[in-house]
Amino acid sequence: MHKSRFSWRVLFVLTVVWGALIFWVAPHPPMVDLAQHAGQVALLRDMLLGQSAWSELFRINPFTPYVLGYGLALPLSMVMPVAAALKLLLSLGYICFVLMCIMLRREFNADPRLDWLFLLGFFGFAYKWGFFTFLIAAPLGLWFILLSVRYARQPSLRRSVGIVAVGLAMLASHGLIFVFAWGVGGLLVVATTLRSRFNSQFAALLPYGLLILACAGYFLISRHVNAGFESGLEPGLKWRLGLMRGYVLPYAVGGSGQRNTLFTFFPVFVLMAAAPWMMGLRIDSRRLPNLMPFLGVVLILALVPHFALSTSFLYERFALFLMPAYAWMFNRAAVTSAGGPPPGSRLATLGMVLIAGASWAVLGQHTAWAWRFGQESRGFVEILSTIEPRQRALTVVFDTNSSAANNDFVYLHYPAWYQAEKQGLIDFNFAWFPPQVVRFRLDRLPPVMPGFDWEPRGFEWKKHRGDDYRYFFVRRDGPMPADFFAGAQCPPVALMTRERWTVFERRACP
Repeated sequence: MHKSRFSWRVLFVLTVVWGALIFWVAPHPPMVDLAQHAGQVALLRDMLLGQSAWSELFRINPFTPYVLGYGLALPLSMVMPVAAALKLLLSLGYICFVLMCIMLRREFNADPRLDWLFLLGFFGFAYKWGFFTFLIAAPLGLWFILLSVRYARQPSLRRSVGIVAVGLAMLASHGLIFVFAWGVGGLLVVATTLRSRFNSQFAALLPYGLLILACAGYFLISRHVNAGFESGLEPGLKWRLGLMRGYVLPYAVGGSGQRNTLFTFFPVFVLMAAAPWMMGLRIDSRRLPNLMPFLGVVLILALVPHFALSTSFLYERFALFLMPAYAWMFNRAAVTSAGGPPPGSRLATLGMVLIAGASWAVLGQHTAWAWRFGQESRGFVEILSTIEPRQRALTVVFDTNSSAANNDFVYLHYPAWYQAEKQGLIDFNFAWFPPQVVRFRLDRLPPVMPGFDWEPRGFEWKKHRGDDYRYFFVRRDGPMPADFFAGAQCPPVALMTRERWTVFERRACP
């Protein structure tokens, strides 16, 4: 029996290592927004070192809520390529995420066999869209929840100081992670002290009150500092209520890719959800603290808007936490509940085999997608190695889809790797958005606004100041529209074509 347990743990550790290495399979991971984040890091580094050719266009935003991700990437970018720095942080972030899930599993006294449920969500929705700062901040959010569990059981001044300190770090690392972890932490305190006196409950919640005041203050100061720096996105809320919200469930087990193949992961989701019951585990509804993280995730997935505060995909990204929160509910004290097979039964062993096999299948699929994407994107890598650095370029991606990566939008911002690796400047640019660490100056805003990246067909030479650009990165399945560069005194000429990529160069008129 001891040998069997040891073998499962070794297999689990090997699987974690495998997951951490997936980011290195391709030169650039198939993550939609990652290139823009890489461009931000490179621009910040060059501005701080006085090496940027674009400093007069930008200002550094000291109130970025992405301090952790950019703060770690910045020093690494000084000793290695930006792509390598981001891949290293994503690998470490994945390992830290799994470790924090395991520590919380121990704190909730859940079964160690459910650690497999922590491995796949990192490769779900947030991975597909390249939410780098969100993924890097996720382990910090879990650490806050872990401290909250311990604090709720035994409040003390030392632990309350720890709650506030980690909460402030989390606030500066990602606002959405802060709101989620703060909410779950508060629920844990309420659930643990439910039968205590009101005065005791109020005192226990004081650190969370201080943090929400800090959050409000941070928000107001940030709005004042960023006044006038509009993002160009439409205001308001978009909810997307209804049963179609269920499409995010496969992302909880690593589903990633095109809508027409996303639900091929749904059987994996069902299998992972059923596995604890096959192993004889049961949810003890009397242990309210164990249920609070899952309640928090479910409320977000059911009720939080899709778009608010100029930010999209709000609720969808929290599929990352669904399976870990689900696993924490299965307290080992409830194993002997009626109707469940004993832990050592054949059915329980079958459950272990199925979730381990499903984990390897999903990670294998992501590895294959990443490898094929690396082969497919070699043409663009070759283009980057050929063209001149420190030039301004325009992204004109008509075809954002990658069949190799099984991702409809992976090439949306892909030319931003030119900014990250060749010290150039790319439009459209994330420097439009308020949370970014590098922002356009108010008097130097380019005419290429948010939304152009989705609809480049609306390009007009004079309106979008085509004379500002040396290069035009075009990805299109078919010939370029004959009138696309209409209005140019001397239309750009095709410099190089690789796969579906063509780089056009604006040259001096003869």
